[in-house]
Amino acid sequence: MRKILFLFLSVLLISCQNPDLARIVNSMLTQDRTLPQLKSTFTQDMQTVVLTFSEEITVEDAAIDGQKADWSQSQPASVTIHCNQKLPLTSAAKLFIRVRDRSYNSSAFIINLFGRNTRLPDVVINEYSSKGTATQPDRIELEIRSDGNIEGLTLADGTDGKETHVFIMPDIDVMRGDYIVVYWDLEGQTETETLPSGSRIIHVYAGSDEGLSTNNGCFVMKANANSTDEILDCLVYSSGESTSHGGFGSSRIEASYNDLTGSYDWIGEPVNSHYTTSTRTINRRLGKDDTNTKDDFYICQTRGQTFGYMNSSKEYVPEE
Repeated sequence: MRKILFLFLSVLLISCQNPDLARIVNSMLTQDRTLPQLKSTFTQDMQTVVLTFSEEITVEDAAIDGQKADWSQSQPASVTIHCNQKLPLTSAAKLFIRVRDRSYNSSAFIINLFGRNTRLPDVVINEYSSKGTATQPDRIELEIRSDGNIEGLTLADGTDGKETHVFIMPDIDVMRGDYIVVYWDLEGQTETETLPSGSRIIHVYAGSDEGLSTNNGCFVMKANANSTDEILDCLVYSSGESTSHGGFGSSRIEASYNDLTGSYDWIGEPVNSHYTTSTRTINRRLGKDDTNTKDDFYICQTRGQTFGYMNSSKEYVPEE
């Protein structure tokens, strides 16, 4: 017993003189086996990405596409990756990073990195159709509210890891007053129409193998394709007819809804999509501030869809 006590005191004395060994001893004593988790990835610009972890970490190694990466830490639980070259906007660079916590529990991650377009315009989801037909396909209309460029802007039919399709916008310069119509279930070439007013309708094809979720869904627009980057706008809708998974009929959609309400990117109940058709679309109210609620939207009257043009102010009123 004396030998065990002597050995313990000796290790304790040595560890007091060696901070790293002290942490190892602390790990043995506290039985801390929790691995560091990656909580968020945020792209600041074309060459800077901030990773945030679940606890204080130390970076052991980092490389981008096989080349050693530079990093710095201003906060104990986050690390800033400094890229020597500009990150791509529409394809991914691969970051490998290995970190350890104070108890020497180590985790390694491979992360897709995308650059952030610093010329992104002010843009909102303006019109939405999820009950498409052959002649009136599933579409999303984006309204451009300031000049800029949309390359890297990312659309998804769900939050990170819960989507069925992700589409990254190509390199297109835009002007205030332009409308971008995204066809969610078709393949085709980008086309541009110029209206007499000077504004443009830009037709873009997302190439999804599936259309949008018909009655219940969450649609998300992000600044870029990094997994947890900034959500610029979103739309949550439900017909209210499902009795499972929180009324959404799908655990995937319910989980996306919980993500969006948890981050306050959406507040309250979804837009009621019960009365939507291929020509009665979900429209953003004219001249109203974006409040991230169902009150921002309404269902237009039958054959009142206006993709590429200013929304109609005529709302659908169900018959009694």
